[in-house]
Formats: sequence, structure tokens, C-alpha cells
Amino acid sequence: MIVYTYSEARQNLARLLAQVLETGEVLIQRRDGQTFVVRPQARDASPLDVGKVNVRLTRDDILGAIYESRAQLAEPPAAYRVRRRRQASKPPKRRAR
Repeated sequence: MIVYTYSEARQNLARLLAQVLETGEVLIQRRDGQTFVVRPQARDASPLDVGKVNVRLTRDDILGAIYESRAQLAEPPAAYRVRRRRQASKPPKRRAR
């Protein structure tokens, strides 16, 4: 484990941080004897951050899968179906002026 003095760490911060990435942690010691640990912070990756998947699907393949899955949905039983009566088309009402 590498130990830097406070003055060395301050003067060579870029090198110290590179060393932290390589070794995982570095110690910094003050004149009074206190020691501090410098470690890289773990990245919080999103569970939705996934890599690219090359499946070579065309637009028609994707649409076909969507239509097929929608066709597999069962229709509700006849008792639950609502039927609309077809209304005879009426001419629009005129407003009085």
C-alpha cells in the first residue's frame, strides 16, 4: 500500500488519483500521524443501463410480432360485450336566427 504525506498528495494530486485507480486505495498521512484512505467511489449504474442487442429484426418483423400478440388476447365472453345500436343518421338541427 502506498503512503503519501499530506504535502506530497497536495503537490501530486493527479498522480495520486491515477495510483488510486490502479491499486484501489492510497493512504495520506499528516504530520500529526493521522492517516486517511483515498478510494475510488463505486459507480451507481442504472438497472436499465443495458448494452445494445443486435437481433437484426426488420420493421415488418417487429410489427408482425405486435399484431400476433394482440391477436392472441382472448375476446371477452358474449355476456360482457356491449353492443351499440346503430343510430339512423339524422340531418343536423338548424339553429334559429
